[in-house]
Order: sequence, then C-alpha cells, then structure tokens
Amino acid sequence: MAMKRDVQGKFALKNEDYRKVRSLRLTDRTWKVLGIAAECSGVTRADYLEQIVREQNRSSITQQKEEVLPSITRNEVKELPCNTWQDKEIERLKAEIHDLSQENVQRVERATIVLPQIPDLEAKRDRVLLDLKLGKQAPGYKAAQKALNRFIALIEPPR
Repeated sequence: MAMKRDVQGKFALKNEDYRKVRSLRLTDRTWKVLGIAAECSGVTRADYLEQIVREQNRSSITQQKEEVLPSITRNEVKELPCNTWQDKEIERLKAEIHDLSQENVQRVERATIVLPQIPDLEAKRDRVLLDLKLGKQAPGYKAAQKALNRFIALIEPPR
C-alpha cells in the first residue's frame, strides 16, 4: 500500500488534523489482528484506529459501562473477505513441501533399486582383476584393486 507524500517528501495529511508520532505497547497477536483488519479495510493500522475512535465519538463522547468497544475476534478474522500475502505464502510453501516429499519418495525408490547391485560390484571387480592375468602381488594388480575399491566406496551408500 503506497503512502502519499507531499512535495517535501513527508507523508501527506489525510485530513486537516496534524498527526504526531505515537507509540503503543501491543501483543504480537493484537498487532497481527490489527494489521489484518487494516489491510482488509485498505488502510494503515493508524488509519484503522482513527476510524474506530471517530466512530465511537459519533455515537457518544462518553462511553457507558455496558457499551463495548468494537473488536475483531479470532472467528471474525477468519471470515474477513481478503487474501493476505501470508495465506498465499503458506499455500505456496505447502505445495513446495508436497513436491519435495514426492521427489523424496522417488529418490528412495531409486536407491532401493541400486542397493542390491552393490555386492554384484565386488564380484565384478574380482572378475576384472582376474582378466588382468596378473599375480595378486603384482603392482598393477594392487593399483587396479585399490582404484576399483575406491570407486565402489564412492557409489556405495553409508551403512
């Protein structure tokens, strides 16, 4: 929501009344509900509070004991007709989690297919070493065996 500014770069007045900067101590929950209500009304939190006070002043200047200030309950917040960016972000993250879990399932399926082949690699290593027609003490045999063992260790999942 873009705020209007005057030629000096200051925020433009919404009406004839000058506003001073004030501070409030609010709980996180109250701040969030206030923000949602203001966003749904298309105004800032400050403007929303100003509206509430103005509406109260129209009905009466002094509040009677039975009169209750307008408030937004948790149930009313759920029913407000607006889509906040948080809701969209939550839906996007849920979809991302779903996609990642599907991808994870596929990876687990592929890993279970590869696992039974590991013992076959050791047998194939031994056949390749026999095809070299070198003695087991020959430097070439030992170098090839060492390289093949390293290769198997790289592709073998941790136990």
